[in-house]
Amino acid sequence: MGIENLRIHRFGLMESSLSFDMHYFNPNKYGLKLKEASGDAWMDGNLLGHFTVDTFVHIPANGDFRLPVKLKMDMSHFVENISAAFTDKQVTLKLDGMARTGKGFIYINYPIRYEGKEKFSDLLK
Repeated sequence: MGIENLRIHRFGLMESSLSFDMHYFNPNKYGLKLKEASGDAWMDGNLLGHFTVDTFVHIPANGDFRLPVKLKMDMSHFVENISAAFTDKQVTLKLDGMARTGKGFIYINYPIRYEGKEKFSDLLK
């Protein structure tokens, strides 16, 4: 599990938008489909902004998959952690939200929770 392929789409003084892939593993014996997901993202305990997944994703049985996440960052909160972007410091990234997953015509809300330490320099490669 982890964050991959970070891309900055717009960098502004008040709001910025970026995207990245969340790498997950489905340990279940059955595959699912993800219709949508949304929630909030934090860096070192400070709110970064709101994320969405608006792409239909097939989740394979007993396999790896990636969620294409879009994040709108509130730059006033990001400034508190700007030094991490220019150093080799590890930061704690956290995502907390809900996903709409299911199979056939039955879909349920499923919590998305990720917390991990990442080096900013590794994310920008």
